[in-house]
Amino acid sequence: MATNSDSQGAVFWDWLRPLFAADEEPRRDGDPQRGMALTVCVLLSCILWLSLTLGEQRTQTIRLPVEVVEAPAGQALAEVPPTHVQVRVEGRGLDLLRLLYSPPVVEVSATTSRVDVTDEVTLPQGTSLQIEAVTPASFEMALEPRRARTVPVRSRVEVVPASDYELIDDPYLAPDSVEIEGAASVVEGMDAWPTAARTIENLQDTVEVEMPLADTLRRLVDVHPRSVQVTARAGRFVEETREVEVGVTGVPSGQDLVSLQPSTIRIRYRVLFRDLFKARRASEFFATVSYDQIRSDTTGYVTPRVHVPPDLHIRDADPVPSRLRYYTFVSES
Repeated sequence: MATNSDSQGAVFWDWLRPLFAADEEPRRDGDPQRGMALTVCVLLSCILWLSLTLGEQRTQTIRLPVEVVEAPAGQALAEVPPTHVQVRVEGRGLDLLRLLYSPPVVEVSATTSRVDVTDEVTLPQGTSLQIEAVTPASFEMALEPRRARTVPVRSRVEVVPASDYELIDDPYLAPDSVEIEGAASVVEGMDAWPTAARTIENLQDTVEVEMPLADTLRRLVDVHPRSVQVTARAGRFVEETREVEVGVTGVPSGQDLVSLQPSTIRIRYRVLFRDLFKARRASEFFATVSYDQIRSDTTGYVTPRVHVPPDLHIRDADPVPSRLRYYTFVSES
């Protein structure tokens, strides 16, 4: 006896058969109805396959994240617990698909030294899902007394000045230290906390960037604040010279007189371009030789000491010539 579904299928195929039948005369243009029929067949096949697949009972291994939500007062984790567990779940395909796209977090408590993960895995309610196995089924919680201390920040920001430019000074951080808190053995072993790595290229002026701190111990150590501001300055330096007299310092009263040859020298230096005209007018440029240098010398030559303005960005200040001959005159009493 033919069933109702069989009769409906026969009617459906009777409707489609003319679309696939060969024409008496070949057509140059495609038949829109035939293309539509092919599309309908493909869509129906996909829907049928999905309905059968998603309705079947299947077994799937799913990776679930683990999060420690509670620790005893005054205690902290000394070792990182597993970040994920493997859970083998059985259920209908549709429920498994939902679980894959929205996996629940396994929340565990560190109030005990050993955690039974199987008891902590919670699957969505109202589904056909059942847990078959959890790997690892349990793990240890290593706890230590909680400590806090302040450590300096170590910059991992590399600054590359543009061509013909130089860093005016070392990049500086604000703040330059942070507070870390965690297990005693972990915190006491930290001498600094690094920033995230970054490269700043082609610097020609001043740059300020907010840099997050590295997060390698996120599950063990709390850091405050979580970011610092890095400031770097670059400028163009030019070469300049100044001619100055050389003075002798520290000559005791009534002691031998000293003469230097030559008595004037040139100071060759590099200065930040914006400080060039200030450097030309500054009175803090001078050179000296101490009387103690002369008394302890055995060569007949001494090296003058160059002094430059402390408020200007001056580098590589060298005396020319680099050594001076000296003469002493005995005073008549």
